[in-house]
Amino acid sequence: MIKPKQLKRGDKVAIVSLSSGILGESEVRHQLDLGIRRLNELGLEPVFMPHTLKGLNYIKNNPSKRADDLMLAFKEPSIKGIICAIGGDDTYKTIPYLMNTEFKNTVRSNPKVFVGFSDSTNNHLMLNKLGLVTYYGLNFLSDLCELQKEMIRYTKQSYQRLFKNDQSFEIHSSPKWYLNRKDYSTNQMFVSLVEIEETNCHKYLNGFGVIEGLFWGGCLESIYDLYTSERYSDQRNIYDQYGLIPDIDFFGDKIIFLETSEEKPKPEKFKMMLFFNSNV
Repeated sequence: MIKPKQLKRGDKVAIVSLSSGILGESEVRHQLDLGIRRLNELGLEPVFMPHTLKGLNYIKNNPSKRADDLMLAFKEPSIKGIICAIGGDDTYKTIPYLMNTEFKNTVRSNPKVFVGFSDSTNNHLMLNKLGLVTYYGLNFLSDLCELQKEMIRYTKQSYQRLFKNDQSFEIHSSPKWYLNRKDYSTNQMFVSLVEIEETNCHKYLNGFGVIEGLFWGGCLESIYDLYTSERYSDQRNIYDQYGLIPDIDFFGDKIIFLETSEEKPKPEKFKMMLFFNSNV
């Protein structure tokens, strides 16, 4: 696997809309401006790819243009990192426009920090297949653009890890968790989130001691969809066509991590997805 170099202050980072185009809508302009400021405070210069801010309908209807933006972000020498604008539900549609010789060679010869979560799982799995180490989490709109006056400390510390490139580090549980906002309008600018003290932290349900392996995973719903095509009928076919479905031997040395999306599946559906994914 190819590990990209850590970011440095002054680096340019590309913002890409590979799924939802919400970042280009006028109602989130105040969040966009806040996210730009936050990146600048971290010492990074955001660069918005040509189609990133074209809005929901354009991004939805033009997966090839989303793919073009990702290709450009990897090609451009001055760009050192790539941050997904947000997740969504049809990122897999970019895959046929990317799994070609030009893109594969571009990624391998220009490895860059790639960050995103939720349905960006599809991009992570594709890039991992090409041999690139990627970083799961912390998209632009949900994290950098959060409307509190100051960036959530745990989030900021996580972004700062991108400047370190440690061989290993310990993952600590956040000391707090936060209730989601019901309103993201300008009325919420600098209104603090409701904080709740974390009392459970990490729990080990099975096993003990030191476990070693390579992390692989992402959004539970996204992984379930790519195996079952439950949401889009052609999704599994695309994964099969480009050889992106790992065989059973692939998982022998992997530590699988999973997160659930904002869809909040009912316990019965969650159990079904979890057991299905553990037996594929």
